[in-house]
Amino acid sequence: MPIQRRFRTILTARLLLEYREHTLYLSQAKSNGESFTLPGGKIEGEEYAKEALIREAFEEAGIILTKKSLHLVHVVYKKLHSTTEIIFFFRAAAWKGELKVNEPDKFKDTVWLPNDEPPSRLPAVIKSAMNKIAKGKIFSQFPNIKVKEKPIEKVKEKLVEKVKEKPKEKKKVKTPPPVKVEKVKSKNKVKPKEKIKKGKVEKLQEEANFEI
Repeated sequence: MPIQRRFRTILTARLLLEYREHTLYLSQAKSNGESFTLPGGKIEGEEYAKEALIREAFEEAGIILTKKSLHLVHVVYKKLHSTTEIIFFFRAAAWKGELKVNEPDKFKDTVWLPNDEPPSRLPAVIKSAMNKIAKGKIFSQFPNIKVKEKPIEKVKEKLVEKVKEKPKEKKKVKTPPPVKVEKVKSKNKVKPKEKIKKGKVEKLQEEANFEI
């Protein structure tokens, strides 16, 4: 029997908190590479996605959200090796509380950046999802490897070119060997015409001139 690989599935929720055409990012600590990320984290136990995001947003940045304020805008199916991660992206424009870093071991600060100018140092999966969200797409896969399909017409053209490049080999026609014609000797010998004597010729002429 073939060996079946077991995949571990992780559920994650991320927040796009927007205010006056700006989005909130968390600046990560030096231990996490000093890059940027969105508030959110893993969905634990029996939590629903919105419940987990409300908890994570408060734990990380002091943001107080409600279920009604969260709107699902994108889902990413991320598959790497033996791990599968499903990430739910929610958008919110209303919240309460005071922005502050509640986990200084993970984050340095909270930063507002323009919606059309996301930070360059952002996890690839989040960057990919935000590009899809800007285009209005609700679902994506990561990594998204596309196989370029060659149009049939182009394939035909290449085949025709290859055929033209190779000159056609002329088939050599073997000439048949010369046929020897043997002279056939006829058994029936033709007798030479007998010479008619003069006397007989005169007699024949007289008979021919005879009038009745």
